[in-house]
Amino acid sequence: MQNNTPFTSEQVGHRIKERRNDLGISMPELGRRVGVNKSTIQRYETDGVDPKRTMIINGLAEALLTTPEWLTGLSEEKEYSPKTLCQMDIEKHISAYLDELMTTVQGEPRQQLLTTFLGQIVDLYSVLCVHFARAMEEADRIAADEGLKQSLMRYAIESGDITEKVYRKEMEAPIEDMKRFLDGLYHLYDQGRDKVKMGDLLNISAEARERLNEQNSVAP
Repeated sequence: MQNNTPFTSEQVGHRIKERRNDLGISMPELGRRVGVNKSTIQRYETDGVDPKRTMIINGLAEALLTTPEWLTGLSEEKEYSPKTLCQMDIEKHISAYLDELMTTVQGEPRQQLLTTFLGQIVDLYSVLCVHFARAMEEADRIAADEGLKQSLMRYAIESGDITEKVYRKEMEAPIEDMKRFLDGLYHLYDQGRDKVKMGDLLNISAEARERLNEQNSVAP
């Protein structure tokens, strides 16, 4: 549950003490984790900590395995979540997808078909992630290579032009695979010459993964 009004300094102090006792750690131990002495922790718990002092609050939250929001009264969720923002964002989208699927698509066969399509898109996206990582690594290498940048300057070429080409070259294949899949999905039930077979559609992600594995096997 989220709250809109932060605690007073004294209330923050009470939560620091509450969480320390929950974890069964002493003031000296908490001080060691935060990088202060016992008397400072005692002052935090007795006099409180201004919730606006984010550096102190964040350090205490990390040491106490909780969140800054719980310490400052903006949330009642005490337990620290090890999930990254990326994980939480993905879970939010998955939850929205399931809600939409179950409330609007009637019949398990249709739901299963859509889930199969989503699974193929996720597989294609996972291949895209590898290509994206490669592109970013190469772009970082070019940006950090002072010798290369000096060489490019002699020809009035910006390193940004090179990194753009590196990115485009690496991302071309996975983006085309995604476009092929979505185009095939669009033409799946066409009666004309553009009709796509289900088997061909589902093979796109397998082909993309196989191509990626071949590239990995020949990489230096």
